[in-house]
Amino acid sequence: MLQHLTDTPKEIVKIIRAFCDRYGIAESTFGRLAVNDGKFVSRIDAGSRIEPETARRVAEFMDAADRGDIRLRGRPRRKKTESNAETMAELISQETSIRTPGSFAFFEQRQRFHVFANTTNEAWVLADRIAEDLQGLQPGPPGIRIFYAPMDNGITLARTLRALHAAFPNVPVLVVLKGRGLEDLRNTMGRLVDRLAEHPLSVFVMTNLYVREALDLVKMSEDSPHDLAWREVALDGNRSYDFQQQIARLYGDLSREWLIHQGAHGQPVYERPSVVTIYRKDHRFPLADIIPKPGQRQRRYDYCLLNHPYLHSHTMKFRIDHILNPVVRALAPGGQMTVVQSHGDDPAHEIVRTVWPDQPIPSVSRYDIMRDLRRALGARQQDYTFSGLTDARSLFRFDMHTLPVMEGQKIGALSLSSAWNNAVYFAEVKEELAQAAMREGDRHLQVTAEVLARHGGLWFVNETFSVTRKPSEPA
Repeated sequence: MLQHLTDTPKEIVKIIRAFCDRYGIAESTFGRLAVNDGKFVSRIDAGSRIEPETARRVAEFMDAADRGDIRLRGRPRRKKTESNAETMAELISQETSIRTPGSFAFFEQRQRFHVFANTTNEAWVLADRIAEDLQGLQPGPPGIRIFYAPMDNGITLARTLRALHAAFPNVPVLVVLKGRGLEDLRNTMGRLVDRLAEHPLSVFVMTNLYVREALDLVKMSEDSPHDLAWREVALDGNRSYDFQQQIARLYGDLSREWLIHQGAHGQPVYERPSVVTIYRKDHRFPLADIIPKPGQRQRRYDYCLLNHPYLHSHTMKFRIDHILNPVVRALAPGGQMTVVQSHGDDPAHEIVRTVWPDQPIPSVSRYDIMRDLRRALGARQQDYTFSGLTDARSLFRFDMHTLPVMEGQKIGALSLSSAWNNAVYFAEVKEELAQAAMREGDRHLQVTAEVLARHGGLWFVNETFSVTRKPSEPA
């Protein structure tokens, strides 16, 4: 490759375009990755001179890609005659989670999630339970450190933080939030500005890194060829509106990093690893010891919430190795990890099992998860306390609160459709099955209506379990 870059600009452009076609990437992408200039190829094609140092960087980039040192992901080039609608559909899908073939991925269907989040009171009930846990925190220097995954739309988080800030109004608080896509980031950041106004001693860190990476905010995976983008934003002013205006300016850059695409094994993969830290500039000094620094490791957390962090279809090895074990090991002495997952015994699952009596609906008990987590910890399990063995302590119910509440009132088609959506979403039904059932007629709605009439509404059951690191265990 190197010898070709002594050729004329036109010949160099020809070589680069052949490279782009081979890897399925755009010329602008090539320019950004190779020399940090998205218009590099077009400039050379227009006759601009290429400097020897630039030519060397281009050659090294192409050689590294051919050796496999750099992983490039592209797609077949589209014909210009393809419809704008198809192109826009692709752009929209890139801003959310990519659907995992053959299985349901949480939040992969944004419409299902939004209907579920806005017609049930799960966020409120869960926030109240978390608030009870947080009342028992005994903060020490440098302050309270919380890990929260996934960030979702920020409703549960905002309610939780109101309780935390009321209980500890003068204690510095660090909250590390692991998100997935740009939409969650927008919703969450938009709600955090009010928290910064009420509780100035707050530091919020949002990242799209995987859970095992997000704990220390250090990239370890090779899924993305890009380096970690690190932003520390000290906000001016003291009003929510001031903070909102400044945060809005970040979305342009963050939108390019918080895209999600489908990985080699079907899992959602971040386009570029990103960390953005926000806090109030006028409180930088008292927050200095709690603001994360790049490359800082061995961070310890006082409380970790994992809210539906995996699917019931995920392997136990994935749950333990990639999520639970890393979080448990990141607990500070006295720190607690709380895990929330669906229980599987409620009207929502009854609807699903009635529609598909022969289709297995995966559900893994908290007992099995705790058992395998103990095994993974080995001798170190003696340093931790497990809770959640009894249903009275572990289970909690929440409801679809937008259904009619008057006795004898008929449920309309739109409410039935929402109830069906919520059952499918909560039971983690494969999207292919849900779509097939809807194409076959209205039996799925008839079943939904029958179950709702039998139970007097639609409600759901989550189960939780906790792991607490014993205070005597040194950090």
